[in-house]
Amino acid sequence: MFLFIIFGVVLYALAYVGLLLMARHARKDESSIPIGAFIGTIATSWALSLGFVAADIWTLNAQADREVSAERSAIIRLIGNADVDVLNKPELAQALEVYRDNVIRDEWGKNHNLFPAESVEETLQDIRIIIMEIARSDAPAVIVSQTVGIFDDLQEARNTRLAIASTMIDQYKWYMLLTLTVLTAIAIVAVHADRVRAGMRALALYVLTATVSIWILTIHASPYSGVEQIQPDALQLNVDRL
Repeated sequence: MFLFIIFGVVLYALAYVGLLLMARHARKDESSIPIGAFIGTIATSWALSLGFVAADIWTLNAQADREVSAERSAIIRLIGNADVDVLNKPELAQALEVYRDNVIRDEWGKNHNLFPAESVEETLQDIRIIIMEIARSDAPAVIVSQTVGIFDDLQEARNTRLAIASTMIDQYKWYMLLTLTVLTAIAIVAVHADRVRAGMRALALYVLTATVSIWILTIHASPYSGVEQIQPDALQLNVDRL
């Protein structure tokens, strides 16, 4: 937040200097002042740019929520298939608990889901071997096929989780947003060149709005970090309840 306060102060200070310079020029040539409606041409573009970035962020966060639910569901279903009344494979349930612990500790905790953890890869291989042993046994083909499908769902959910964490909002959208933020401030200065006090108030309101808006976007930019980050508690609680 401190960096955004600095950003807002610097933006206001530069815009204020520009306002004073334009006010001096406006006293010499009043016809050079744009009409008030001119602000809308740039401010609308700024608002649209803000909306584009926000839409990408909310979409990414919603997808991250879905993938956590999918991974949790796959773990629960596999543990259900490992039950004594189905496949009677307690080692499969134990391996899934190890997978859960490694994901929470290493992949989610240490790596912030930015790259795979070796411990999780090894656990997945252990689960894969157990499922292959089940496939070679006299277990019902339907249950075996279902277990293989659920394991594929688990791997897909994990891969998507890692992909989401490493996916960033296109940097050019951020560049466009910051550029239009500055240009909108310049437009406000231009149309208030003959009313310095009103221009100061307009700039203060705009800089506050722009700074808070961009700050809110940045703290939500990554689903697995920041104030509203997704926690791995769902994986922890659901497995322990079984």
